This record gives sequence, structure tokens and C-alpha cells, in this order.
Amino acid sequence: MTDLDLFKSEWKFTRGLTLELLDSLTDAELGEAPGPDVGPFWKQFRHVGRLQECYQEALNSRKIRFDYKNKRYRGGCSKNALRAYLRALDRELVQAVERVDWNATIEWEGEMAGVFQHLMRMLGHETLHHGQWIIYARLMGKKLPPGWKAWGV
Repeated sequence: MTDLDLFKSEWKFTRGLTLELLDSLTDAELGEAPGPDVGPFWKQFRHVGRLQECYQEALNSRKIRFDYKNKRYRGGCSKNALRAYLRALDRELVQAVERVDWNATIEWEGEMAGVFQHLMRMLGHETLHHGQWIIYARLMGKKLPPGWKAWGV
């Protein structure tokens, strides 16, 4: 299995869980915050999309920059808009990883990371949010969808 195949397989699994959770939530639940000083659920999904945009931009610029300037999402607390946003990013991601030079490096705060390492960091970021979303769901009394049994919950 190539690095490309491995990444695409792991991304499909991880993003699949993200979309399964998103699809299980109502717009009202997306608008809920599970506690004080914690943002509403929908902003979590927007966040992973915005960060994905940063990672994808770095495949071209060869330098990671985490900023929200010029990021595309404008759909607010809408399950349909969030789903469309994440799916569009995924279509772009597949195209990008299939044409990227896998021997290239990307600057990360003065250090260099290979393309595969860079993409695995993006995958790790989304997985980190899965852990947060388990807590969000539990605090809201929301049952997680069946696929989330993969995380032992």
C-alpha cells in the first residue's frame, strides 16, 4: 500500500465518522453549546473545515499557515451547508493528494515535514476533535451514531 493509498483510506474512515456525526445532529443540536465558555457544535465542524483549507493550501504554498483569512464557509448553523462544505473540501483534497509531489516538504514553523507527515497531522487534528465531540455529545445527552463504536464508545 502506498502512502497515498494509506492516507486516502484513513481519511475516508476519519472523515466518514465526522460526517456520520454531523448527519445525526439536528440544526437545533448543532446550535447548542454543551456548557459555559464552550462554542456551539456547528462551529466545531466549521473549524475542521477551515483547518483543512489551511492544510490543503500548504500543499501548494509549501508552508503551513493557520489563519481563517479568506476561508470559504459562510453557511452558519446549517447541517446541509456544513455537509456540502466538508464534502467539497474532500473532493478537492483527493485531487490535490493525487497530483502532489510526495517527495516535497512543507515548512512547519521553521521545521520541514514531508507531504505524508503533513497530511497525517491533518488527520490527527480531526481525530483530536472526535475526542472532543464525544464529550460534547455526552454533555448534551446525545447518543453517538453506530460508526463511533470504532472509538470504543
